[in-house]
Amino acid sequence: MTVRLTRRGIRRSKDLNPNPNNWNCSMPDDTTDVARRYDRRERKQARARDTLELRQRLGSPSPLALPHQAVFHWDSLDQVNALVEARDAEPELGFMMRLLALCTLPRTRPPSTQREYHRVNGPFTLYMNALGGAQLPFGTLPRLLLAWICSEAVRTQSRTLVLGRSLRDFMLKLGIKSNSGGARGDRTRLRNQMQRLFSANVTLIEEHGRGERAVSSNIVDRRELWWDPRGDQPVLWDSEIELGEKFYEEIIGCPIPIDMHILRAMKRSSLGLDLYLWLTYRMFTLKGPIKLTWRQVYRQFGPTARSDKRTVDAFRTDSIRELLKLKDAWPQLDFRTPTGCLELRPSPPRIAPVKR
Repeated sequence: MTVRLTRRGIRRSKDLNPNPNNWNCSMPDDTTDVARRYDRRERKQARARDTLELRQRLGSPSPLALPHQAVFHWDSLDQVNALVEARDAEPELGFMMRLLALCTLPRTRPPSTQREYHRVNGPFTLYMNALGGAQLPFGTLPRLLLAWICSEAVRTQSRTLVLGRSLRDFMLKLGIKSNSGGARGDRTRLRNQMQRLFSANVTLIEEHGRGERAVSSNIVDRRELWWDPRGDQPVLWDSEIELGEKFYEEIIGCPIPIDMHILRAMKRSSLGLDLYLWLTYRMFTLKGPIKLTWRQVYRQFGPTARSDKRTVDAFRTDSIRELLKLKDAWPQLDFRTPTGCLELRPSPPRIAPVKR
């Protein structure tokens, strides 16, 4: 048996003629590797001492020295704070079209060649087509845009909506505090999603036992966006959009009241926004407990058509995480998660509906 000292410790190997009374411990004669490790440690300790001395001479860094994006960086702690503030604050009234709360937009980026999208939820169907060479909208920003559009349309009772003279001011209306303008910055992403959403045509179908009702319309018939490319400088003219006539009529015909505080607090999660809008509508009409399998919930909100067990289980984990976040801002929300199911129980909505 030969004992060798290696980097990973002591290793033993059998000799060709093993002799239990003969233990040969071969130690490495070359100490170059040990010296090299010792030198690296000495250099790291020297750099640490130099850094400590420099910090002691300069003092604590000023908060104003933070990079611009670090000030507006949105992390999990910020979201928890926003949810708690939404719970304690008075609800901010907003609205969402009923069919858009039931049939959701794409959550992830569709293929660049895809020009049509559809979503089915029971008797309701949404078809969306990208026009004018644009691509389909996706993610959280189109959802925030649609919430603002529906809220303004109900408030002003007008198809023409004024977005303002500064992109920066409009971003604040959506709850977006960052003004980054790089390739992946919020300003660039918002411009891109606005171009996708405002170029789309939607068909809304509602089936009944004796027939169906269908409406087809452009989301926006006319848009005039005069914002400064840098985003923060106001211009002389207001930017505005004119909603499609049928689309506008669907908004004001049966709007769902929502709390904009919760919507902004969930702004980083498409699934969280979809669940909040859907649950708000369901709680208006729910008379007793109802159980839905996770496969049924996935078919309504899942990003793909595949519904194998692994995919549904991953979706269940994500959904429960977002539901617990909603519970922080909406304490009255009553739900259970028995094995394989999502159980909903009647709960008072954040904003009670008003009979008109």
